[in-house]
Amino acid sequence: MIGARARKSLRVVAALLAPALLAPPASSRVGEKSRAAQVADAITEIDLARAEALLAETKTETPALAFERARLSIYRGDCDAAMATLARPEIGETKEGASLKALAESCARATVAGFVMEDRERGIWLRLQDDGDRALAPFLFEAAASARDAASRVLGTDLPRPLRIDLVRDLFSLSAVSGLPLTAAETTGTLAVARWGRVIMLSPRATALGYPWQDTLAHEIVHLLITRASRDYAPLWLQEGMAKRLETSFREPRPFDDPGWGDALAYKALTEGRSVGIDRLGPSIAMLPTPDAAAIAFAEVTSFMGHFLERAGEPALKLLLADLRGLSDRSPEPALRSVTGMGLEDWNADWQRSLLAEPPPPLAPQHEGRGASRDTARRARLSDLLLQRGHARSAAEVLAPIVRPEQREASVRVRAARAYLEAGDAAAARAALGTLTEIDGVHGPWFGLRSRFLREDGDAAGAEHAVQIAIAVDPLAEEAACAGMRRPRGSNGSDADLPVAPERRALCEAARERLRR
Repeated sequence: MIGARARKSLRVVAALLAPALLAPPASSRVGEKSRAAQVADAITEIDLARAEALLAETKTETPALAFERARLSIYRGDCDAAMATLARPEIGETKEGASLKALAESCARATVAGFVMEDRERGIWLRLQDDGDRALAPFLFEAAASARDAASRVLGTDLPRPLRIDLVRDLFSLSAVSGLPLTAAETTGTLAVARWGRVIMLSPRATALGYPWQDTLAHEIVHLLITRASRDYAPLWLQEGMAKRLETSFREPRPFDDPGWGDALAYKALTEGRSVGIDRLGPSIAMLPTPDAAAIAFAEVTSFMGHFLERAGEPALKLLLADLRGLSDRSPEPALRSVTGMGLEDWNADWQRSLLAEPPPPLAPQHEGRGASRDTARRARLSDLLLQRGHARSAAEVLAPIVRPEQREASVRVRAARAYLEAGDAAAARAALGTLTEIDGVHGPWFGLRSRFLREDGDAAGAEHAVQIAIAVDPLAEEAACAGMRRPRGSNGSDADLPVAPERRALCEAARERLRR
């Protein structure tokens, strides 16, 4: 246990020494490493301009340098160039070369029809597989820049421009571009990864109800920053724990944010004997055997890093990243002991004692994972079919018996409100939608419809806040993209039911085009 006086001294020393220790370690200075190793370090640190300059200065091309040249191409997202370099037998037939060549080939196939959009002012490079995602680009640029800048301030490092992002259409493409095994992605429900110096992320259109893509993007950007700061020597518990803690740091708090979920789920898993263990995570949380194990692992590392920051302080984190950067092997133990005086085993025991000594509040409802009852699911499906056939009033009446105060499933309330609106009964639609206290989690169309009703009531600020939340979780749902407005069935609509702002208008049109397919 670190005492109060020791913690205070640690923070003071950390603050004084951090600038010096964040400089590259002596072992990375020119002349003390081979040129290939220097290039490899630059690429790992996502300093691609420095890697390119080092390669340009090289007078002779060795197999090791050629391999790093191919790796640089992968980091730049140019998989075709990597394939060309790896075609040389002395490179492509080695174990490492063959692995990189397989990735380059699958990446090239997956991105062959892709196109790049770039926000030069913010320093964001975005490659899309589908033209239908083009309308998402402005929102993605804004979220990526905000997330990068917010996390950079906490971690004391930054990313060179441009920050590269691949937005892919499905898990097959995610696997092909990133190299993450498809089975692992399917098992744990992986939505994005930070690999090869960039974020590779599923389009929100890939899932039926979207997903919190902004927070997911921010999470992966934190991984890139930590990889750069530590030269990829940060252990998984630090990587994932800080990524979870910082994934919402770029935005204002939203309904159903639950800062204590990590402590609550970690405590529950520990007391029920289901703990994964911060020291038993394997190579990646995405490769754990079940979604439940992945959820527990995320909770444990989030709770653990909260404990670490409370005990040691933020300057100690920056010192630790700097010390990790200078490691000669993969064990973080020397750096952890150097900075805090304690090893991982001691920190783990200290965290668990603290968690058990002060049990956190129980999990909020949205983390309990309750499913819809069979009757609710049957009624929802029948209501959908009736609405599709133009029987709006009947569709609403099918749901009426289950839209009660205790009915907290936002999707059911949205279906009922949608049906009442199409039947011309706005008052019943408002009642069916309910309020924030009557739902159990964030749902894009629900917040889209809420924004519509708030706007009709003259609450412009509340309406804007609601539609921002809707877009943040399900941007290609019509109610989310169109601020609660739905095009009347059988109508081509008009400009009157489209948002005024050009970027919002384009997103609304993209959502409606998706419905027509």
